[in-house]
Formats: sequence, structure tokens, C-alpha cells
Amino acid sequence: MSAGTVFSHLSYGPEQLERIARDVSPGLPIPWDEHYTKILFEWANHPEGQKRLEGIVPIDVILTMQSLYRAADLSNLAWDFRMTRLARPRKFIMHVGPTNSGKTHNALRALAAAKRGIYAGPLRLLAYEIWDRLNKGQIVPLGVDPEPESEPDLQSSIDLGGADIGGKNVVVTKLGNPKYARACNMVTGEEHKIVEDNAPLLSCTIEMTPFMNLWDVAVIDEIQLIADRQRGGAWTNAILGINASEIHLCGEESAIPLIESIVRDLGDSLEINRYQRLTPLAVAEHSIGGDLKRIEKGDCVVAFSRTDIFGMKSRIEEETKMRCALAYGRLPPEIRNEQAMLFNDPNSDYDVLVGSDAIGMGLNLKIKRIVFEAVRKYDGGRTRLLSTSQIKQIAGRAGRFGLHGDDSQGGVVTTLREEDLDVVRKALAAPYETIQYARVAMSLNSFLKVLYALPRGVSQQTVADVFQFVSKLPPRFELQSMKDLEACFRFVDAFSDCLPAELRLQTQNSPCPWRDEYAVQGAVAVMETYREKIQVSIEEALQRSDLLGKLNDACLLMESKKRSVPPREIVSLLARLETVHKVIVMYLWWSYRAKVAFPDQEKAFQLRQLTEIAMDWCLEVLHQVRIKADDPISTARKEVLGRRSWLPTENPATFSAAEGSSEYQRVRE
Repeated sequence: MSAGTVFSHLSYGPEQLERIARDVSPGLPIPWDEHYTKILFEWANHPEGQKRLEGIVPIDVILTMQSLYRAADLSNLAWDFRMTRLARPRKFIMHVGPTNSGKTHNALRALAAAKRGIYAGPLRLLAYEIWDRLNKGQIVPLGVDPEPESEPDLQSSIDLGGADIGGKNVVVTKLGNPKYARACNMVTGEEHKIVEDNAPLLSCTIEMTPFMNLWDVAVIDEIQLIADRQRGGAWTNAILGINASEIHLCGEESAIPLIESIVRDLGDSLEINRYQRLTPLAVAEHSIGGDLKRIEKGDCVVAFSRTDIFGMKSRIEEETKMRCALAYGRLPPEIRNEQAMLFNDPNSDYDVLVGSDAIGMGLNLKIKRIVFEAVRKYDGGRTRLLSTSQIKQIAGRAGRFGLHGDDSQGGVVTTLREEDLDVVRKALAAPYETIQYARVAMSLNSFLKVLYALPRGVSQQTVADVFQFVSKLPPRFELQSMKDLEACFRFVDAFSDCLPAELRLQTQNSPCPWRDEYAVQGAVAVMETYREKIQVSIEEALQRSDLLGKLNDACLLMESKKRSVPPREIVSLLARLETVHKVIVMYLWWSYRAKVAFPDQEKAFQLRQLTEIAMDWCLEVLHQVRIKADDPISTARKEVLGRRSWLPTENPATFSAAEGSSEYQRVRE
């Protein structure tokens, strides 16, 4: 190693050596021992290395090292998608720009015009919106001029820039046109909507992207998430594996150098279109000085913990008498979307939005000013400063084009405290931080190779260690974060006796928030029932995790004759309902992968919707208590069910947990 002959024998080029040098630089988390171990295993697999090691290492150890290296070798990732590699070269078209620049609309128009096409994005609600609008003919195809009388749909969550203000620029129409209607299916992890068995278009979440199909046009949204510590591997797979003539990538310009490198190595072509924000975004001269009385109508206050969000909501409502909508990560996407619609509605009494960084993606928000409550966030291990990209993404939600009348005013960004304002100002003035690496997730093929190369009965953590310390990757790629999955590995190992090898990786990829103690307890209850009975009913899963009682408590409280209820009790109940929803979503996810074992799909959809109504009621009753309504419980119930008459719902449901309610009966009818 010291003589440098190992690197020459292993044919390490300048890019590979630069990667190693960068990884072991001071301040970066990858230690020398990780690279030394990888080099050792590769050296053992090389004829020269085997010859050198035979004198000091037993031959059976060398053979095991060679077997593990070959099983874990990811240096030819692209060839995992052999059909795509053997197909014609693909044309990539990047659409990059800041939030509210309209970077998505040309890609979606190309999709609407394609004979066969696919949209793959990060969120179920985005996949649902694209599915819904394509089937209704609301997206004007590329090459077609919109009808002169077309009215834009201002409730779209798509980044349309100036294409949502009407006239010749309209892209998403409010009513749709039968001439543009396309048969499109939707596939997400926990929900499938099949319009036709062989529909020409598909809208899906990125993890559900199929790789055996041929497409004319593909749209991959939020391409910068290719660097996400956990989900990034799904974007990497899409880039390497989608077999389409034309692939549109939408997102931040921070991804350009990485995509250029990957596309060049694949032998495909790349075109880059840059978009500019269509309204100005200004940083205020001063913060609001900690004075919540200075919060204004149309503001969005951003905080980074559930406790801080509810605290901000309470204080703002108390000091300004304005009502706050809420949008944070633990709320289901459907509730976040409903809260966004209420905030956007000029005829509602929701004047302010309080949210987390969940506002940065997938929500249509008419925000005039962003107020950062803090510029630091706890990431599960430590409290750290927000990245430049995160600040830009959140701040960019202010001043959406076409939504506030005089767009020359644009959006404004400020902070709660003066000392944080300079952090925001510097971040918005700075260029995007370039993404260095594309993340790689374990595929089923590579996982099984490693698992079968190890002794029988090894733990999931041991398999992960082989990937981390043995796998060779191309220089511009990096494994998903194994540290973030430690709780998941312990869970899988606890049930390895009832999980076949294939299901171990599926379980690892299930939508369980592994840092959420209560959600993990729910997942444990589901898997314990599966171990004992093979077949799991949704009610038994919720009962065993002590969650069905919480849902019933909420339903009974909604129907009760009590004149009041402590806000702290409602906030606590809402937290448990958030967990109920997550466990139901996990059940739905499994119901699409093991239908015999998880047969209650329809009932799970019904309970999911009932849970969302109960959560909506919790948010409403907090307001009714604050304004000292005569009967907050009943008033909140009527408000929520009244809203449900106009808010979109995906699944009509019968609500067995609340059979005595006349209001629920009317919803059923």
C-alpha cells in the first residue's frame, strides 16, 4: 500500500483516488478504516493480491473474502438494468431553477403529449394530482395551444411559474378538456388506482418506478433528492434504469454536475434548461424581533419540532387573534393538503400558516412572507444549522407568481430573532451547494447475494456492514446511510424467524418512521400477529398496539356531550392519532405485497379516512376552545364534516367506529 502498487494493480484512476482523498479529509464522516477494508477485500480478489496474501492469511479466509467481495461488488451498477443498457441511447432534459420558477410545466406538457409516459415523484399527493389531472384533461399537451377561454387552476401544487396566470400561458386548466384527457394509472406504495389495465400513462412515487416497460417520455421530479440519505437510491435507480427515449429531470441546479457525469458515463445525451424565479424574493431588513404581534396575514412561520409548532400556533393566535393552519411532517399528507387549502382560501378565517420544512415540497401555498422561527434543526443525532439548499427551498415558498395580485411585490423572508437573519441572508445569496454523490440502496439481487455468501442466520446489521465495508462503488456514488437504519435492522432481526430472505429487505424498505418509538411499537404489533397467525387483520393490529382504543376514544369524544376539553389533552390525542395513521399506512403498504397475510385493505382505507377526520377534528376543536365557543366539541365536529362536503376525498368510507353519529351517517349516505 505504501509503495502504491496496490492502486496500480487495481487500476484506480484519478477520479477514484480523488474520491478516497476527499472522504478521509478532516471534518468528513468516512474514516480511513472503511476505505482500507474495501481495498483489502478487492486486493484479495485480485490474482496479485491473492498471491501476496497466501503466505500470511489462511486460504479459506481468502476464499471467503473473495466470495463477499464479488457478492457486494457494485462497481457496475448501471448493468443492473440490462434492458436499458442494450436499448437505444436516451435523451435527458434537465429543467432546473428555484422554487416558483415554473421548472416543471414543460416536462408535464411533454408527458401529456406522449404516446406512453411515466411521472415519478417524491410524494403520493403529487402522484395523485398528476394522475387526476391527466385523466381529466387538465394538462395542456406540448404542441397544443390552450383554449382562449381556459381558466388556470390556482390550486395546483405543480411548480408552474408564470404558466398559471391564464391566457396563452395556461398549462393546468381548472375544468379540463376532454380532448386532452389521457388514461393514466397511479401506483404508490400504499395505494393503486387502475383506470385501465394497459393505460398508456403512469403516475407513481419514485420507489414504485417499473423498469421492464418501454416509455416515450419519463418525468422524474425533484432530482436533487438523488442525494437523500435514505430515499436517494430510488432516484439513482430511475436515472440508471428508466427505459425511455426522452427523460425530463426537474429540480435544483445543484444536481447538474452530478447528472452530467452520470449521463456522460452512460453514453446518453443531456440538455439543460434553466428557469428563473418570476417574482422577486427579498430578505427583510430586520427580523420581527421576537414580537409575534408583528405576524401578518399571509405569513408562514416555520419551526422544526412538533412542540415548537404547537407553541407558535398558540402564541400567535393569542397575541394576534388570527387563526393558524398547520403543516408539519407527522401530519398525513391529506391533512396537510386540507390545511393548505384552508390557508389559501380568502373566505376562510385561516390567516397564518405555522409549519415545518414539510412546506417546502408538494403543497400549493399562497404565502406572502416566510418567518423562520429558527435556523437550526435536530436531525436525530444533533442540532445543526439548516443547509443552504434547505433555506432556499423553504424561503422560496414566499410570493408564488400570480397568487397575490401585484406580483411586483414578490415574496419576503425574515426571522423571529435578529441573530438568525444574517444566516438566511447569506444562504439566499450563496450559490447552491453542488451535490457530490448519488445514493445507492441495496437491491434485492445484491442483498440476496451478500446474504447467501454469509453464514446462515446472520443479522441484518451484518449484511449492512458488508455493504458498507466491502462494496466497491463508482466514484460518484455512495451507499444509503446505514446508521439511520440501525433501529430497522434490530426490528428485522427480531422477526428473522418468520421473514423469508426476500421479505427481510422488503421490511427494511417499509414506510415505518424508525425514529418514531410509537410507530415502531405499532410495527412490532403487526409483525407479532403475522408471526403467530400468518394472517393479520387491521383491527387486531391496531388493538394489539393499543391504538384502536385511541381511535375509538377520539370518535367517542367527537360525539360526546362534554362542554369543553383541555387543549393539552387534544394535542396528546392528536399525537396518538398520527401514530394510528402511520400504522394503517404500513398495513396498506403490506396489503399490496402480501395480500393473503394482510387481507383487510378496504377496511384499512376506511379506517385511514376516519383517522384523518378525527385528526382534522382535533385541529378544529383546539380553535373552538381558544375562542371560547359555547360547545367546542359539537361545533368542531360540524365544521369538519361541513368542510368534508367540499374537500376532495379519495375513498368513500363507512365508519364502523362511530356508528351512533348522525353526522357520520350523512357522510355515508
